[in-house]
Amino acid sequence: MSKNKKITQKKLTGLHDIISPSALEFQSQSIVLGDLVARVLTITGYPPHVEPGWIAKAAQLPGVTCSIHVTPTDPGDLIDQINKSIGELTSRVYSGGNALTVQRAEEQLDHAKTLMKKIDQEQQQVFYFAAVLMVVASDDDKLRRRVRRVEASLAGAGMRGRSLLFRQEDGFMAAGPWGVLPSEVAVVGNRNMPAETVAASFPFTASGINDGAGIILGRDRDGGIILIDNWRRGGDRTNSNWTILGKPGVGKSTTVKKVLANEFAQGSKVIVIDPEREYRDLCLNVQGSWIDCGGAAGGRINPLQVREVPADEDTEEIAKGAVARHFQTLRTFFRLYMRDLSDTELAMLEPLIEELYRKFNISWDTSPASIPNERWPVISDLYKLIQEQPDTDDWKKLSLLLRRIAEGADSSLWNGPTTVQANSDFIVLDVFGLQEGSDEIKRAQYFNILSWAWNEISRDRRERIVLAVDEAYLLVDPDTPQALQFLRNTSKRIRKYDGSLMVISQNINDFLDSAVRRHGQALLDNPCYKLIMGQGEKDLEALVQLMHLSEAEQEMLSQGKRAEALLVAGSKRIHARIELAAHEPQLFGEAGGR
Repeated sequence: MSKNKKITQKKLTGLHDIISPSALEFQSQSIVLGDLVARVLTITGYPPHVEPGWIAKAAQLPGVTCSIHVTPTDPGDLIDQINKSIGELTSRVYSGGNALTVQRAEEQLDHAKTLMKKIDQEQQQVFYFAAVLMVVASDDDKLRRRVRRVEASLAGAGMRGRSLLFRQEDGFMAAGPWGVLPSEVAVVGNRNMPAETVAASFPFTASGINDGAGIILGRDRDGGIILIDNWRRGGDRTNSNWTILGKPGVGKSTTVKKVLANEFAQGSKVIVIDPEREYRDLCLNVQGSWIDCGGAAGGRINPLQVREVPADEDTEEIAKGAVARHFQTLRTFFRLYMRDLSDTELAMLEPLIEELYRKFNISWDTSPASIPNERWPVISDLYKLIQEQPDTDDWKKLSLLLRRIAEGADSSLWNGPTTVQANSDFIVLDVFGLQEGSDEIKRAQYFNILSWAWNEISRDRRERIVLAVDEAYLLVDPDTPQALQFLRNTSKRIRKYDGSLMVISQNINDFLDSAVRRHGQALLDNPCYKLIMGQGEKDLEALVQLMHLSEAEQEMLSQGKRAEALLVAGSKRIHARIELAAHEPQLFGEAGGR
């Protein structure tokens, strides 16, 4: 062979070669499409009465491609055929005989008369209608399961599906996008239908949500618009709460920003607890208040300042005054910050706090709104009071535990009057500066900020407020479940203040730990709105059990495509594709959601 002779390989050329499967083989009841297998069915039986979208349920099952062929008929010929059928059926009814035969003849006679009425009196056009379903799977076992599911779905709707035995090649042509209906398939599948029945089938329906007002999130997979009014009440929507879950990189932050920006534009007040500094750009772009609560002078929230808290409706706490309820908040705060604090030491600390309040003329009946920020006791006041106690080991330990927050490294966070000011309708409370700190500091400050936010929500029941709690897993602490209980109580009571709680997190299993499940699961069950984006394997398993996900929903969530989600709004569940307006990427900024 000559050294200069080139060895050439045949390459794919042309569109047909590129899109063609590597193998195509037609068998008696299936088709081999490269690495996939398929089976084609046609619908041969229909119910006498149908609901809107009557073929949609079967057509939207996983692995199903639906092709519908509609051909106008000659009204004159059809009327002649119907008249002839009516005569035969009438004769069969009056001739008597087997009861079952007579009953079926009567039903067919009624259907024929109804069809005649629609053509003659209502002037409806009649069509030959054929529906072909191609089911595709990765192997034979999965194909059989999917075919059985399709057949069961059709049977549940009063229809009957039939595999095209030895006609799979013709069925493949009918199921494809070529607009071809071979005569062998038409003979089996064609049925006469009036225009209104054809129009009520699948292609003229969409599963989108259109509340007529609210936020345009995007579209469903059929192109239907998703327009949600977060404040709509009635029926299956009893609150405005959201749960948004998704692993990193699926567009969760972008979706949250879209909802918050649109709520703000429509007049709602927005408060965001931001551990990852993802909302700073958006806040500054809408001229909101960005507050650094990671130790900056303007971001301090005094834990000893009494604030309204969401009482637990299951207990008698709701009847207590604000000062008494705040003691529960303080117990949780100190337990989150000082993990070594024992029950005995906490019990010693509480009488001192009562004494401290008395020194500042604060009683159980005091209204917190009557006292300005500067007149509340601070942590250093409590620390001094502890140092005045007897010189015992217990008091020494309490003094040592509290020194760091009163005079030490953490004093900038909490020791001093509250400096956070709610002077804007878009407020971001940023705790990014604590990311290098201990879990105890992060959890305690996160909880402290959450209690401040609830106080703002409870000020005016007529003001619509959206509280977005991002990275909510930071509140999950099996040793101190009261923090998550606080968030659960907020979720249950915020609707009474015309508010909306948005809980954003990555992993559902964080809330389902046995130690916190009582409170954590409520954050998943209570909201009327849920947006579930791409999930990891373990989280998906938990969601299947909790939300009874269909196979199609599981497949979509396991793929984890960006900007795609399972959206639940009341009883509606749709496959949503989040879409941004042209101005929104620049408005949201670069932090997160890229």
